[in-house]
Amino acid sequence: MSALQIEAASKPALVSARELTPLIVQCRQETENHRLPAAPIVARLRTLRLCRLALGTDLYGHGMPVHEALDVYEQLSYAEASVGWIVWNNALPCMMARFLEPAARGQIFGMADSIFACSTRPTGRAEVGTDGYRVNGRWTIVSGCELAEWIMLICMIGEHEEPEQRFVFVRRGSYEIVDTWQVGGLRGTGSHDVIVKDVLVPHALTFSPGDPSKLDTPLGRVAIVCSMAAAYGAQALGIARLAIDTITGLARTKEPIEGGSSMRENPPLLALIARHTAILNAARNYLHACTRELWQTAVAGRPPDLGEITATWRAAIHAAEAAQDAVVAAYAAGGINSLYTSSPLERAHRDMHAMRRHIVGQTMWLEDAGRVMLSQPTKHPLYAL
Repeated sequence: MSALQIEAASKPALVSARELTPLIVQCRQETENHRLPAAPIVARLRTLRLCRLALGTDLYGHGMPVHEALDVYEQLSYAEASVGWIVWNNALPCMMARFLEPAARGQIFGMADSIFACSTRPTGRAEVGTDGYRVNGRWTIVSGCELAEWIMLICMIGEHEEPEQRFVFVRRGSYEIVDTWQVGGLRGTGSHDVIVKDVLVPHALTFSPGDPSKLDTPLGRVAIVCSMAAAYGAQALGIARLAIDTITGLARTKEPIEGGSSMRENPPLLALIARHTAILNAARNYLHACTRELWQTAVAGRPPDLGEITATWRAAIHAAEAAQDAVVAAYAAGGINSLYTSSPLERAHRDMHAMRRHIVGQTMWLEDAGRVMLSQPTKHPLYAL
């Protein structure tokens, strides 16, 4: 076993995330300037295999239960939202690997220090051939694409009214990256566009979301999309915790100007801190409870239960909404201090608003949760995947 494997294997992922936090904070400005996590952070993410939480140990992953992984995402996002986001973004291709045959999984995920990326937008086309699929297209907002060895993309096949979706894995060198990520929030994710031109992807490196899982482990059975949503909620909670900790610290230390009252003597602010701390803790506990139950079903060898999936969706969106409310309140309470880019409140505010634009955090998932509760069919085809 190499030194790389030994270090990751001997240390729990949450311990690694906590130990990495000072470096992430130290390199924060470099991450902002380069619109990508600073090189020392990326090196540690590779060594500690934090982008492989959702892979089994046979593929150099941590094989983490989904409810335990929430703590890792929350901690990294507390340190820097862009780092947490890239680590989270790696979980989707890792979880989707269940639909590939073992040889293909080994080809894509068999290098211990590889990082991955993906797009959830079906904006490419694939033509069926005898040797695979001929892929063309352009995908936007591919977070971490500059770091990735492999990228998972969604293509449409056929010209029918409802064409088939096909997921394909393309390797570094098979795509062009277009520098488009000129943004404020989640600036360090490097979420540029990716272009693929006439690339042949072998059948073995593609799959349909309707395929059966070829991985008979809990990670091969647990519901994917709501698990991703739960981790999204955990990231939001990490950003909110940073905002509340920042406004609390400000209230403790900031002295009044020109004889006015101090922040720590402001009753509405005191109530705000207490209220949002309680709300965030409750949302976190609910999220962990629902996700733990979802995982226990997978451990028991049963298919995902629709009621557990729905509960996880409710908890995930609730956590994200509660986190956004806390960040907005803390930002407003910070007054002029919140305007400076050196303030964690300013960064939390823009990162949170960027994060809340992602498809996994939208109201349509709650609408489908309500449909399930009324014994109606869901509308989104990936709701229970």
